[in-house]
Amino acid sequence: MSRIAAVLLAGAAALFACAAPRPPPPAQPQKASATDQVHRGAPPGPGPLAAPDRSRPPALGPAPEVRLPAQRHLELSNGLRVRLVEHHQLPIVALHLVVDAGSARDPDRLPGLASFTAAMLTEGTRTRSAIRISDEVGFLGATLDAGTGPDAAFLSGASLARHLPALLQVFADVAMNPAFPPADLERVRDQRRVTLLQQRDQPPIVAAKAFTTAFWGAHPYGHPVIGTEAALEATRRADLARFHDRFWRPANAELVVVGDVAEDQLRPLLERSLGAWKPGARAPAIPTRAPAAPHRTVLVEKPDAPQAFVLMGMPGLDRGSADFLAASVMFEVLGGGTSSRLFRHLREEKGYTYGMGAGADARRAGGASVVRGSVKADVTGAALGALLGEVARLRREDVPAGELEDAKEGIIRSLPADFATVGGIAGRIASLIAFGLPDDYWDTYADAVGKVTAGDVRRTAERYLDPARTTLVLVGAPALVAPQLAGLPLGEVEVRPPPGVPPVRAAPARAAPAAGP
Repeated sequence: MSRIAAVLLAGAAALFACAAPRPPPPAQPQKASATDQVHRGAPPGPGPLAAPDRSRPPALGPAPEVRLPAQRHLELSNGLRVRLVEHHQLPIVALHLVVDAGSARDPDRLPGLASFTAAMLTEGTRTRSAIRISDEVGFLGATLDAGTGPDAAFLSGASLARHLPALLQVFADVAMNPAFPPADLERVRDQRRVTLLQQRDQPPIVAAKAFTTAFWGAHPYGHPVIGTEAALEATRRADLARFHDRFWRPANAELVVVGDVAEDQLRPLLERSLGAWKPGARAPAIPTRAPAAPHRTVLVEKPDAPQAFVLMGMPGLDRGSADFLAASVMFEVLGGGTSSRLFRHLREEKGYTYGMGAGADARRAGGASVVRGSVKADVTGAALGALLGEVARLRREDVPAGELEDAKEGIIRSLPADFATVGGIAGRIASLIAFGLPDDYWDTYADAVGKVTAGDVRRTAERYLDPARTTLVLVGAPALVAPQLAGLPLGEVEVRPPPGVPPVRAAPARAAPAAGP
């Protein structure tokens, strides 16, 4: 039989099988009813299931514990500090290099230089092009990324444990030897131009930038991490090279390694790669300086916007403050999620917003207490009044016991997810370095949160939620929003044109003077 005939015959057989009636299923023995069982002397079967009680949420089980393996502190021959956390559940290793080269290190004339420098690290070294770096990392099935925040820059990567030696060679080359190739530099500059242009039409980012400059003033935190269009155009290759040479040094850095690797394996790998890095000098501490924190309102024009974006900030606390845990619980009560007061009052009861959040923007050298979210433009004034009312209530009343426990449970039960992967563990250990926190911080975190009292929350609110010290930024339609601000204790109101549009007039106005809570 030819092959074609065999195929046709098989197809016909399959078609016939599909068309043929299926045989009836075998008869199943019927279960005896409960009455029949009793008549036969058997115990009755289970009755119908009781309907669940939907009048109350199900009881919570015990909170999972977070206990990290011990951190081992190593030091390479060039002085680079290393923290190793052995985690052998999966054959994966994560690297996270923390460098004191955040945007707070930007020179005054070039805001955004730290971010631009980090963005160029993976764009070519003295021996590897950007394409080669990408190909090598992809061939390993690894990851490699760099970025910047206000307090630190980072270089992170991850791979299977067996590929760690190869990943470290690329990782070290990128950290130590960026070449800032002119063609790649201009390509990245173009990408950042596009990002800055796109941000002009994103109210949360517009508000954040206006708030940053107004609230922090001349502080090292007083500019956006990405910088400005003017600084981007003024930045030259030599500026990037000088910044890297000054700050990206072992004396200014610490490496976190988490995963399936032992110290005796890791140390020689690091010496052969990052051990060749020249030590450099430790950068001086960021100066501790109070933010400007003016009591004022900035209204950025967004004509015909159906919503107004609200960003209200008050002087806050640094990340190492003893008040941080009490503040975390306070913000969870105020605006931490769907059970928070702002969500229930402004969304569920009033219908002003889809959601309003609150939190601590706590940094190494200072911080802000922040409330943010979008509200319907025609109720902006009412929403701000309700927001200030909730702030005042936290300052004068103790949080009820049930609400306090819910807030603490929300924080504690969210913690294990942050440590579910080696990358997550590495990131959390890196935060200890960036903010100068003790090794056992995360081990004791849940217990410390559980000990926060209603009195702690009220005292923290009195200290860090002061309506008389608000710096408010609104992004919306001035014709609709501005008249609603009359009578609110928001300080002087300044109307600004949209980003990228030069101001054509000054339009100062005054809101009501600050009132006590």
